[in-house]
This record gives sequence, structure tokens and C-alpha cells, in this order.
Amino acid sequence: MDKNKIIGYGELMLRLTPLEDETLIEQSEGLKMGFAGAEANILIDLALLGHQASFVSAFPKNPIGRAAEQFLQKHGVGTRSITWDQNRLGTYFIEHGTSFRATRVTYDRADSSLSKTVFRAAEWEKAFSGATYFILTGITPALSEICQKNIEMALEVAKKKNVKIVFDMNFRRSLWSSADALKIYESILSKVDIVFGNLGAVTDVFGMDSSPLNDFEALQQATEHAATQLNNKGDFEYLAMTMRFQKSATNNILGGMIMQGDKSYFSRAIPTEIVDRLGGGDAFAAAALHGIIHNWSANASVDFATTAFAVTQTLKGDINYITEEEMLDMASGNLQGHVKR
Repeated sequence: MDKNKIIGYGELMLRLTPLEDETLIEQSEGLKMGFAGAEANILIDLALLGHQASFVSAFPKNPIGRAAEQFLQKHGVGTRSITWDQNRLGTYFIEHGTSFRATRVTYDRADSSLSKTVFRAAEWEKAFSGATYFILTGITPALSEICQKNIEMALEVAKKKNVKIVFDMNFRRSLWSSADALKIYESILSKVDIVFGNLGAVTDVFGMDSSPLNDFEALQQATEHAATQLNNKGDFEYLAMTMRFQKSATNNILGGMIMQGDKSYFSRAIPTEIVDRLGGGDAFAAAALHGIIHNWSANASVDFATTAFAVTQTLKGDINYITEEEMLDMASGNLQGHVKR
């Protein structure tokens, strides 16, 4: 077990998908049940890589909440900082796209337990005891003013305890406006040590140029330009961006970039047939942080993170179950998919 203690704050949701792959809810006679959420996904991926991870959240005291807790525990994430109440677990529905039809996510998370739960300074002090990293995403402050105030308090306590702050921008258009996000993001970014994002999030929140991109090389150039602009929003040790050139819903070229100081490091481009569109960015963040924690070079970290990004898109669900050894092999260039016997 890694000596670092990594804390995350956010909402684990009930994840529902049609029983048959690539069908619509209107066509389906049943739904598959699972759990996912950006911060929890990152923590689980880190736990599977051998890190000590723990989640600060709120669940309803009912069978769904208990199943959510068991899901975290099964994957090695600590749940001692979970608060229990009589509200509800946020839910989302996924209809997987194919060809030119996009994957669609429908949220049903109003009045969730997390959105209504206040975490006070003493609770953050306890959660951050012995912690080295704090993971936060741009999704959670969109859920309620209570969540925004919780984040303010958490950041204050984390800074006091010298806990490094990791922020994945993860802007969700369906949850709030760019104008509302801008003020919150700028406040958070001023306190962040490591930031993750992508061209879309930077463009949406900060109104940066979003000219049409005709190839992967143009995407790389635009991503580096956006990262350079974003780098002025804080004093970051690392800034990392995913890149997705989408030929269709299921045919993507994936890549990554890490900026350390004013120097950019790019991964190789990985053509990927998408099985499940969600969880890839979370896998990238977890794998990049894994490399950073182990003092890998920026080149090694971005290759490993992009491999995690791509391989997670070949798995059902949001979690990256591929081992470090397997991903290092892929990151070295072994991407032919030969049978292993």
C-alpha cells in the first residue's frame, strides 16, 4: 500500500444503462445497475493501483446507499467519512452511442444526499488527518450552494494542513452555466497544485477560441494553446489535458498532454474503438497522479495516463481494472491486442 493518503469529495451516483448495448431507454425493457461518479472513479482507480484512498460524501440510509458504500469498499476505498441521511442517491442514465449517434447521459440528481449535507471544519480536519492529496472536480460545486461552501471550507483546511489539491475541471453544461462556473473555477484554481482538463472544458468555462479542428495535430496545437492560457489561472505544479479526436461515437483517437512549468509533454496518439465512453478522463487523472506520486518523468506519466485513458474506454463501466504492469506494457508501444496465453 502506498504511503500517500488520498481524499476525494463528491457524489457517487446510481448508474443505470439499458440491458442491451447501444439501445435507447425507450427501447429497453430493463436497466443494468451500477455506481459511478468522477471523484469516486478516480479514487477507485488509484486504490486499484495500490494507493490509500478515502471518500468524503453523503449517502441515503437505505439499501441503495448501503450498496453504494459496499461498491466503494469492494474496490478498496475508505468510507469512514461518509455521512448518512434520509434523502436520495443521485442517479444518471447512460444510452451508449454508436456510429454517428452520440452517447447520451441524463441526470436525475436534484435534492440528493450530497447536495444537502454540510461538512463542518472539524469533519474536514478529521478527514484530512494524515492526507497528502485532495481530489475535487468541477462537477460537485454545480450541485448546490451547500456543496460550494463545503468546498471553500475543505480547501481552507487542506491548505492549512499542506495537503496538495488536485482539481479536474469536468464542466457539465447540463448542471450549470459557464458564467456560474467561471467564478467558482477561478476561486478553486487559485488554490490548486495539480489541474486536469480538456479543450472543451477550458473553452466552455473561460470562453477561449473554439475553431473547428480537422485533424489530431490541430487538436494538439489547440490543446497546448488552451493549457498555456489556463496555466495563468494559478500556480500549478502540473497541468494535464486529455485529447479526443472523434471520428464517430465509437471511433476516436485519444491522447494526452502534461505541462510542467512552461514545457509541454505529449503522449502518442492511440486510435481507440469505444466500448463505454465514460470514465476515461477519470482514469487519465488517476494514472497521471500515480506517475507524479512515484516521481516518474513527465513523458512517462503522460504515456501511462493516456494508456489508462484509452484502455478504460474498451471496458464496460467507469472503472479501470487494468493493472499497472499491463498498462506499462501498452504504454511502451504494445498496442496490437494480440492474444495472451
